[in-house]
Amino acid sequence: MRYMCCQERRLHAVKEAGVLNGVEYLEVATAGPAQRTLLVQLLKPAAGITTEQVRIDGGERIRTVGVEWVAPADALPAGADPALAGGLTAPDHVLVVRTDQAGDFSYYTLHIDSSTFDPLLDEVEFSFKANCDSGFDCRDGCTCGRRPVPVPIPEFDYLAKDYASLRRMLLDRSSLISPRWRERNPADLGVALVELLAYAGDRLSYRQDAIATESYLDTARSRISLRRHARLVDYRMHDGCAARVLLHCEVTGNGVVLPAGTRVCSRVDGLPRRLTPDGENAALAAGATVFETVDNAVLYEDHATFTFYTWGDDDCCLPAGAMEATLLGDHPNLRAGDILVIAEVLGPTTGNEADADPGHLWPVRLTHVVPAQDPSGGRFLDPPTNDSVAVTQISWDTADRLPFPVCVSAPAAEGRPVSVAWGNIVVADHGRTMPDEDLGAVPQPYLSYPEEPEPCADGTSPRTMPARYRPRLRFGPLTRSVEVNPRVLATTAPDAGVLIDLAARNASSTVRDWLLGHGVVFRHAPLVVRGAHDEWSVSDGETVVRVRVDSGGNVIVLARPIPARRVTAATPRLARPRIELSDGITTWQPQWDLLASDPGAAEFAVETEHDGSTYLRLNQPSPGTAFTARYRIGNGVSGNVGANTLVHMATTASVVAVSNPLPAVGGHEPETGDEVRRDAPEAYLVQERAVTAADWQEVATRDPRVQRATATWRWTGSWHTVFLTADRVGGSEVDDEFERELRAGLERYRLAGYDLEIDGPRYVPLEVGLHVCVAEGHLRSAVRRELLATLTALFHPDRLTFAQPAYLSPVYATAQAVAGVTSVNVHTFRRQHHPTVSGITSGVLRMGRLEIARLDNNPNFPERGKLTLTFGGGR
Repeated sequence: MRYMCCQERRLHAVKEAGVLNGVEYLEVATAGPAQRTLLVQLLKPAAGITTEQVRIDGGERIRTVGVEWVAPADALPAGADPALAGGLTAPDHVLVVRTDQAGDFSYYTLHIDSSTFDPLLDEVEFSFKANCDSGFDCRDGCTCGRRPVPVPIPEFDYLAKDYASLRRMLLDRSSLISPRWRERNPADLGVALVELLAYAGDRLSYRQDAIATESYLDTARSRISLRRHARLVDYRMHDGCAARVLLHCEVTGNGVVLPAGTRVCSRVDGLPRRLTPDGENAALAAGATVFETVDNAVLYEDHATFTFYTWGDDDCCLPAGAMEATLLGDHPNLRAGDILVIAEVLGPTTGNEADADPGHLWPVRLTHVVPAQDPSGGRFLDPPTNDSVAVTQISWDTADRLPFPVCVSAPAAEGRPVSVAWGNIVVADHGRTMPDEDLGAVPQPYLSYPEEPEPCADGTSPRTMPARYRPRLRFGPLTRSVEVNPRVLATTAPDAGVLIDLAARNASSTVRDWLLGHGVVFRHAPLVVRGAHDEWSVSDGETVVRVRVDSGGNVIVLARPIPARRVTAATPRLARPRIELSDGITTWQPQWDLLASDPGAAEFAVETEHDGSTYLRLNQPSPGTAFTARYRIGNGVSGNVGANTLVHMATTASVVAVSNPLPAVGGHEPETGDEVRRDAPEAYLVQERAVTAADWQEVATRDPRVQRATATWRWTGSWHTVFLTADRVGGSEVDDEFERELRAGLERYRLAGYDLEIDGPRYVPLEVGLHVCVAEGHLRSAVRRELLATLTALFHPDRLTFAQPAYLSPVYATAQAVAGVTSVNVHTFRRQHHPTVSGITSGVLRMGRLEIARLDNNPNFPERGKLTLTFGGGR
C-alpha cells in the first residue's frame, strides 16, 4: 500500500519545477524484517540524507520509533537484503529507512529535516500495519475537515425491469445529459449501445428475480430447486419408476443362456419374433416399447410348460391359499428360487380354450423342489401302465399363496390339463441401454478464491476455484427402477446358504465388518446385526438375511428370495437411476445426493428438470478428466403395457417365442412440483423412531403381515424392555422365523438402552351353544351348513383384536338372519374351561389387554374354541 501526501497539487508543481526535493509516497516493504523497512519515494535522488535527518514520531502505545540506518536503494549497506531494490524503476530516488522496531496500529509521521526539501513535502503519514487486513478501504481521504460536496443523484426509474422499460429509461437519461443527441435509428452506434445495455440489464433483472423465486419451496419453479428444498426437511422427491414385467420364453435345447440386457420389443406387424439388428432398428422406428432383461437366465426346453399331477383325481383343484403342488415328471434343472406362472388355459366347465379365465394367472417363486415317485401312478395315465411315475413336489413362499382356487383338471376337459405352470420366466425392466455417450472433460479452473489473509503476514498463494462441470445427458427420460435383489450376496432357498470360512466367530462386530468387507452391501439403510452369537438377523429395512455360524467356526449367509408378487411391485422412492459414469479407470456410481459422500469418492448425483432434461453433479472431479456415460432411457407409465404385448426378442439364442402373460406394472410418473409442495413440509411428521408404546404399535403394523399390535413396557432390573405382542393376519402363529424377521425390520426404530421382545397374543377360546328352531319345509342340514359358515365368519381372526369384547347380540343377529331360522336360543356363551365365566346374563365376555377371543370350531383343535348347534323343527 502507498501512503501519499495530501498536497497533490503542490506535489505536481514542485516536481515540474525540479528545484526542491520532496516525499512523493511511502511504502512498507515486505522484504527484510517484518514492518521495519520503509521505502520512501522522493522527487529527486536520495543521496546525502543521513540518519540524523530522519525521524519518526506519533503512535499511541509506542510513541517513538528509532531509525537504525538510511540509504538510497541503489547504495544499500552491507548485510541489507538485495530484494529491497528489486522491481524499483528509479532506485536512486528511493530512500530505504530501517527502524529499530515496528510501530503499533496507529498512524506515524516520517519527517526529513533538510533545507533541500520543500517545507510542505518533507513529511508523510503512514502505518506500519500496511499488510494487515483491516476490512476497510485501503486509502484514507484528505478532507481537511471540510464537508464533502454533495454529488447530485440522477433520477432513475427503479421500476424499470424489462428490456423495453430499461431502453426507454436509458434514452431519457441520454436526452437529459446530451440534449443535442436525438438520434433514434437502430443502426446508430449510440442506440445500439443503449439497446445492448438494456439487454444486459434485462438478463440481470431476470436472474435476480429467478434467484429470489427459487429460494423458497412455495415459489420455486425449477424441479432441481424443489428437490433440494425438499431434501432440507428429509423428504426424497422421486423421479418416477420404470415398469417391470415377467417374460415367458420358449427355447429349443437345454441350457440356453439368455444374458442380462437382452431387449424385448412390443408387437410390430411384419417383424419376426427373433429380431436381427436391422429388425431392431425397424421396431424402434415404428415406436415399439422396449424392455431389457434384468439378470442372466438359463432356459430349458422342457421348462416352457409344466403339467400338474392330480394323483388320479379327475376333478382336482388347488384351493385358495395353497402354497404347494405336484408337477408331472422329473425336472432336475428346476430349482428353488425359480419363478413359475400358474395359468388357466381351458374353461373348467366347457373345456374350451376361449372360456379360460384370463384373470386366473398367478406368479409364484419356488422355495422347495423335491423329486418324488408315485408307485401306482401308471394306472392313471392314458394308456395306463404298471410303472411308477416320476413327479416333482414344489412349494412356494407364503406371500405368493394363491388368491383364488385353481382348477387343475375337470371332466369337461377330457383328460387335458385345465391349468398349467409356465416356466422359463425372466424378469425385464422398461427401457433400453443407449450407446456410450461422451460427456467431455472437466474444464480447467480459471477463477481463484480471494487470498486468505493471515495477521501481519505476507499473504498466501490464491486457491483455484473448481470450474463448473454439470453435463447434460443427450437422451431421456432416464430409466429409474428398483433392484430385483437389493443385496449383493444371496442364495435361492431359505435352507441353503453360502459357506465361507471365518476364524473369529463370537463377536457380532467381527461378523458385521467381515460381511461389509466381503460384498454383503445393503444400499438403503445401515447394516444391523442383532441376536445370539451363533445366529444373527441382518436387515436393510426391507430384506432379512440370516447369518449362522456352525460348530466349525464357518459363517453361513442365508438369504430369503423376494416373493414373485413383489418382484414387479414398484416403490418409486427406492428407484435408482440406471446410469454409470466411467473416467477410463474408475466407474462412478449414482447416489441420491452427495451429502454423505466422502471426499474423492467416485460418486455423483442425478438431477432432472420438469422437461426431462437430466444433469449430473459429480463429487469433486479432477480437472481434465474425461467422462463417458452409459445409461438407459424409458420411464413412467408408458411402460405399463398389456399382457401378450411383448413378442419380439433381439437375441442370437435359441429362443422360439417370448411373451408376457401378465401385464407390465409398476410404472410411475415423476412426482410433480405441487405434490412436493404439499407433502414435503409434513414429511418430518412420519415417525421413524419408536419412543412410546403407541409408536411401537404403529411401526409394527407397517409390516403387512401384522394387522394389529400392542406394546408393554417392563423394567427387567437392568434396563427397560419393550414386549411387543403382534396379531398376525389370519391368526397365524408368531413363530421363530416371523419373530426374527419382524425384529430385524423394527431394529431401526429401537432406541439405545432399550431391549425388544416379540410374542404372540393370548387367545381366549370360547364355547358357544345354540338351539335353533328350523322353519317348516327347510332342511336342517342346509340350515346347519349356513349357520356354521356365518357364525365362523363372525369370529374370524381378522375381525377380532386385543381387548375386544365378545358380544352376544351379534350371535343372535347373525343366526336369525339365516334363511329357514325361526328362533334361536343361546344356552352357552362363556370362556372355554371356565364354566363360571358366562356371558348369557350380561351379554358380553370381557377380554384383557393382551387377550383376543377365538372360535375356530376346528375338530382337530378343540382347544381353539367350540361351536355347538342343536336343531328342532324342519325336516
